[in-house]
Amino acid sequence: MSSTGEPPPPPSWADIAGAVHKRPFGSAPLDDDTLARLKATVTDSFRVDDDAKQKAHRRFSQALYGKLFGKSPPFETVKAALLGLWKPYGVIHIADMPNGYLLIRCETESTKQQLLFKGPWSVNGLTLQLVPWQPYFEPAHTKLSRAMVWLQLHNLPVEFWDGETLESITESIGKLLKVDEFTSSLARARFARVCLEIDLSRPLKRGFWLEDGDSKVFVVILYERLPTFHYRCGIIGHAGVRFYGGTGVSPGDQMMEDATASAGGDLPVSSRSGPESS
Repeated sequence: MSSTGEPPPPPSWADIAGAVHKRPFGSAPLDDDTLARLKATVTDSFRVDDDAKQKAHRRFSQALYGKLFGKSPPFETVKAALLGLWKPYGVIHIADMPNGYLLIRCETESTKQQLLFKGPWSVNGLTLQLVPWQPYFEPAHTKLSRAMVWLQLHNLPVEFWDGETLESITESIGKLLKVDEFTSSLARARFARVCLEIDLSRPLKRGFWLEDGDSKVFVVILYERLPTFHYRCGIIGHAGVRFYGGTGVSPGDQMMEDATASAGGDLPVSSRSGPESS
């Protein structure tokens, strides 16, 4: 309100454009309110034809989007670290995008699949989440809502380690993407290891009962290299007060502690990863 009692005039588009240069590097060019007002006033539209769509799909069919959970190091640091980790898998190009996202282009489908399923990958202790390229992705306005996570199913009877049964058993946890080769071949049989796509907004399950009417066993779920999450609610992205994983506490000791804790206690996490852990 001005000294005359009149409301201040709305900012001009020149004022708005000037403010863009003052925003942090990598952030959205306009804040949400300004963007909403701009969308409401613009009616111009351009239709992409089928040829352009198909060309774009071919160009990016072997691409991925990536994002680190947590405060990311400088882009060049992240790029160098990832290229070092991925050197054995072929030629890879990495570019930075708004909102901390990475555009990762692979020269072959085989390289893309290896990046997706050979992980989890991390940089400076931060877990990298990868998702296949998708059209009309808006990194500046998109929050990471789903993630690919490797998890271990301890005490799951080996007779249920085939792909079809594992998909049915894990349906309530997430979408089954891959079964570890050592699990499917029974070459290692300490636990079943599967890769799932999980909803980051939902609490993670700590275990479940498996029964058939005659027998009943409890299966413990250990998550491999999860990013920061709240241990009381089990939701990724909520900061917790105590962490488990790589601290010298064994999964067995942690589960014993959980058994005596109040409902909704700490969530077990495995600091180990990879098929060699099976």
